Amino acid sequence: MAIGDIPSSPQQATAPPQPIDIDAWTEQATVALGSVTISVPGDAPQTAPVTLAIPLDEHDAPTAAAHPVGASAAAKEGGYYRRKEPLRRDSMKRREALLKGKEGSRRRQRWENDRLLNNPHAEPPLPRDWEVHPTHTPKHVPYYLAPLWDQGLSRQSIDRRSAALAQKTAQKTIATNPSAPGIVPKELRDKLKRSRGAKGLLMDLESQVRSFVAEWHDKERQAAQLGVPTDPDSEDDEIVFVGRNGHMNDVASSPSSSALLLPLKKELMLFDTPEEDVGGCFGRWLVHHIAVYYGLSTWSVTVGDPARREAYIGVKKGGGDALPRPLYGLV
Repeated sequence: MAIGDIPSSPQQATAPPQPIDIDAWTEQATVALGSVTISVPGDAPQTAPVTLAIPLDEHDAPTAAAHPVGASAAAKEGGYYRRKEPLRRDSMKRREALLKGKEGSRRRQRWENDRLLNNPHAEPPLPRDWEVHPTHTPKHVPYYLAPLWDQGLSRQSIDRRSAALAQKTAQKTIATNPSAPGIVPKELRDKLKRSRGAKGLLMDLESQVRSFVAEWHDKERQAAQLGVPTDPDSEDDEIVFVGRNGHMNDVASSPSSSALLLPLKKELMLFDTPEEDVGGCFGRWLVHHIAVYYGLSTWSVTVGDPARREAYIGVKKGGGDALPRPLYGLV
C-alpha cells in the first residue's frame, strides 16, 4: 500500500445511495427559476432580420481550397473521398419544362394557347380590367320615370278592357245556320279543314262571285247618281215628246244613261256538271254556301240532253254595298 492512501472503511463502501426526493427537488428548481430575470442589455446592437432563401437552380459555389489536394494525397492522408454532388431532380427549370411539354406536342399547344403566344391580336390587360365589378348585371332603375310608367300601365289596362268588351260585343263570324251575309257557315269550315284540296275550287268559284257582286254594286251606284232605276223596263229606253202642234219627237237618251239602261245580268250560272256526276253535289254545295255568305240567292236546274245540272246565283233586293272578306281566307 502506498503512502498517503486512506483506506476506505468497509461500511462506507457498502452503504447504499439515498433516494432523491423528486417533489422537493422540483419545488426548489421552480423557486430558483422564478427569481431569474432574462433581459437584453441596453447597449446591445440592434441586428437586422435575416432572410433565408434556398434557390433550386443555383448550385453552391465550391470553396477554393488553400492547398489543392490530389487523389493520391487524399488516399495517403487516410482514404477520405469527397462526396459526389447529388442529382438535382427538382428545379424551376425542370418544372417549367414539364409544364410546357415538348415542342409540337399537345401540351405545348395548350400552354401556348393559354398564354396567347401565337395570337397577333392579343393585348396586355389594361388597368380597368383589374377593377372590381359586381358579378351580376346592374340594373339602373329610373325612378324619376315612375309617373310616366304608371300612365302607360293604366293606358294598357284600359286598352285590354276595351278590347275584351269589343270582342264580347263583336258579331260572330262563324255560325251553324247563318242568315246574314258575312258569316262563315260552320259546316263549310269544318269540312274544308278535313279536305284541303277543295280550297282551290272554293277560290275559283268565289272569285267569279265577287266580280259579279262588285259589278252589280257599281251599276247601282251609277244609277243612283243619275237618278235612273237600276233595272229599267223596256219601254223606258226611249222618251216621246208631244209638241204643241201635235207632232211627236222621239229623243234618244244620253249615252251615259243609255249605257246604264242596258239590262244587267241579275243571275249567273256558276257551276254545271253532268247529272250522273257524283262529285257535282259537292260543287253545288259549295255554291250554295258561297251564295249564303254573300247574301245571294241560289238554285239548281236540270237542262239539256244528256241532262246537266246547273247551279245559279242571283241578286237579292236590298243587298249590302260592301263586300265581306274573302271566304277562302276564313276557312
